[in-house]
Amino acid sequence: MLLTHRRLFAPLSFALLATPLIVGLVRPDSPATVLAEGRLLALAPQAPRTWPDWLALPRETDAYLKDHFGLRHAMIQVHHDLTKPMLGFGGTSILVGRDGRLFYLGDDLVRQSAGLVLRDRDVADTAATLAALGESVEKRGARFLVASPPNSATVYQDDLPIWAQSHGRVTEYDLFLGDLARRGIKTVDLRPVMAAARAGGEAYYRYDSHWTPRAAILAFNAVAAAAGHTDWALDPEKSVGPPTIRTGSDFSRLLGDPGLTEESREFNLPRGGTEALLSPPPMPDKVVTSGRPGPTIMVIGDSFTTDDFTIPLLQHAGRVVWINHRRCGFDRNWIDVYRPDEVWWMPTERFLTCKAQPDRSEIAG
Repeated sequence: MLLTHRRLFAPLSFALLATPLIVGLVRPDSPATVLAEGRLLALAPQAPRTWPDWLALPRETDAYLKDHFGLRHAMIQVHHDLTKPMLGFGGTSILVGRDGRLFYLGDDLVRQSAGLVLRDRDVADTAATLAALGESVEKRGARFLVASPPNSATVYQDDLPIWAQSHGRVTEYDLFLGDLARRGIKTVDLRPVMAAARAGGEAYYRYDSHWTPRAAILAFNAVAAAAGHTDWALDPEKSVGPPTIRTGSDFSRLLGDPGLTEESREFNLPRGGTEALLSPPPMPDKVVTSGRPGPTIMVIGDSFTTDDFTIPLLQHAGRVVWINHRRCGFDRNWIDVYRPDEVWWMPTERFLTCKAQPDRSEIAG
């Protein structure tokens, strides 16, 4: 009986492996299914003529087959349906890491950090949009730079299960910085800055998706230095107060669990006067003034910078204008109204592209 089963195993395995290839030839998926992922369809490999062409042939063939095998879209959907509900809790929105650290699953955040989603078309479109924005800003006599805070999943890779680690894969963050560099846009890679922050203490909260104030100071120092303000550097230890108990994290709200508390060291820096600007929720645009002369810095970002960058900036700037990026749909009239000396584009990694993704964000952005 066992031998009969073994004889059946070989043709069954062959049939399973051959089915996608046969369906791909007879009834391939529409190219629109790949384009809907925000990626460009891999082109068929060309006949190699040079030695570098021969070296590139396996990679090009593999990319082409990945985009053209049959039942591709159906298999991806089945994998999504089978795995995602098993990876978290709280509405399948949270993944529990190896040491209990929580990671947000919305907006494909964990898969983005792992290089498992690579929406190269969306990344290229966003780079083009930012290049046009930077050109417009510089025509007004202001400076422009881009610095995206990394996802917590990018910084704490070793706390994730094996499937969610990047293992050296190219990520959207890599593509983004590369596209911007080719377009001549000044960028700051905050991933090594956060790695250094982690080496000296918590870079991100365990039960919240955001970086800690101390890590924000280190990020601020790096961005300010890239903008030519090396004298603006703040001491990360002296800029925060003694440890306190932090409550009301975004994961606590998402899970409805007020018991998720942890230690935090909040800013002990002076805060200026704030004026809310007329803008739609959440996180309305605002102007914060220090009450002394200094440049006007505009930060276009999200919850990572609404306080964590305006407060450090106020130690040197005369005025900080914070604008919600709104997936590149922010009100550009504020640039004309406030005529900033510098514009810093800083949406976090999960909001790296202008195009909104299917997952609805359940935590602040």
